[in-house]
Amino acid sequence: MYKILLLTDFSAASRHALSFAQTLFADTATDFSLTNAFPFEPEMSYGGAFWLEEEQQETRKSLHHLKETMTQQPISSLHTYRTSIILGEPVQAVERLLEQEHFDLIVLGTTGAGRSSLFGSVATGMIRQVTTNVLVVPASVSIGPIEQIVLATDYRSVNHAESLVMLKEVACRKAAMVTLLTIKNAEEPVVVPTEISRQSVFNALANVQTESFEMHDDDVLHGINTFLDTHTVDMLVMLPHHTGLFDVLRNKSVSRAVAYHPRVPLLTLYDAKNKVKGVSEPVNTYPVVSGL
Repeated sequence: MYKILLLTDFSAASRHALSFAQTLFADTATDFSLTNAFPFEPEMSYGGAFWLEEEQQETRKSLHHLKETMTQQPISSLHTYRTSIILGEPVQAVERLLEQEHFDLIVLGTTGAGRSSLFGSVATGMIRQVTTNVLVVPASVSIGPIEQIVLATDYRSVNHAESLVMLKEVACRKAAMVTLLTIKNAEEPVVVPTEISRQSVFNALANVQTESFEMHDDDVLHGINTFLDTHTVDMLVMLPHHTGLFDVLRNKSVSRAVAYHPRVPLLTLYDAKNKVKGVSEPVNTYPVVSGL
């Protein structure tokens, strides 16, 4: 059974993402956790604490209503639903939650309304920091069959075959074609992936319909967007490199830029051996309010 965290702020974008996830996993056993990240100040007066309790009560009611709405429509008998509140800013709160409970996937909606691809959206923060797979669903995308999936890869970026398990499972269930898209820069030294690297990816996607496609572009992001302009793509899949903080500050993270303005649903696969967190400020530990 999959365990999926559906992060919601009760916006239209987040509700759309929840419906997309229901459809994507309609044919497999899934436990959905409808979760809201609730702001919390560790130091507050008695009056502030009373206000916090009232706000949490309203959030519980909103989550309960959302759960009822999601389960009133025809839903799969394979699905279960629960709700929870996590205290703090969304990215840090989800990080703390993942230390307590494993989730196979985090799902969230986005409109690309953040201030910049570096600091603006929750989606880019999730991709950068959390230790699990993330699915970012743009509010503008229609919900329909998943038939064409693109994995953007240089083959060398895949450290462990297990990172591709979710991609393989989705592609097999949907009978989708997976295109392995490689963007090559003619101005940079060519680093040819070894046959072992290439074969490990194909082995990990055994029994999946696959094809390879190479593009030449001096900018990876531009190359990906060009492919999206000229091909039908129902889902884009990436394995974020999670390089150092300075690469992020130089805005070299392609996956972050894609997540900030996603044109199609973006699935980022967590590859533990690639994970190198940047420097961050210490955060307080807040509890998870669950069982709502």
